Amino acid sequence: MARVLGAKGLAGAVRVEVLTDWPERLTPGATLFLEGQPTPMTIARVETGGRGSVLHLEGVETREAAEALNGRYLEAPPHALPDDAFYWDDLVGLRVEETDGRHVGELVEIFRSGGNEVYRVTGPAGERLVPALRSTVLRIDLTAGLIVIAADDAEIVGDR
Repeated sequence: MARVLGAKGLAGAVRVEVLTDWPERLTPGATLFLEGQPTPMTIARVETGGRGSVLHLEGVETREAAEALNGRYLEAPPHALPDDAFYWDDLVGLRVEETDGRHVGELVEIFRSGGNEVYRVTGPAGERLVPALRSTVLRIDLTAGLIVIAADDAEIVGDR
């Protein structure tokens, strides 16, 4: 849902980078989970505008408590997706091949850059950055554990 960017003020508020396609889910009373923690947190108040969103989370009442969350992700139960959409966690670890079957590597990270997502793939030829565009990512098959990409539409980073 969001990544904590840092503390705001002295009362435990956190500035966040909103990562969800459904920001309307970040409302007072909504339940979130701090990555890797089984205990839910509730949003007490939300501030929007300015340079981004600020969340006030129940139980986070000091600047020190807010600073301890810096860099951590706030997650929520999954939202139903359309058939042609995937959660990042579903894609990381998949095998990546070009249309001719040539093994490119494994998807190890997804990040946002500009207006789209980018897949970081590591493999025998080094690291490739693949823009997550329909013209580049031709097929995703979760059952087969495979992503098929168009050839030559990726930036090679490192040795070939």
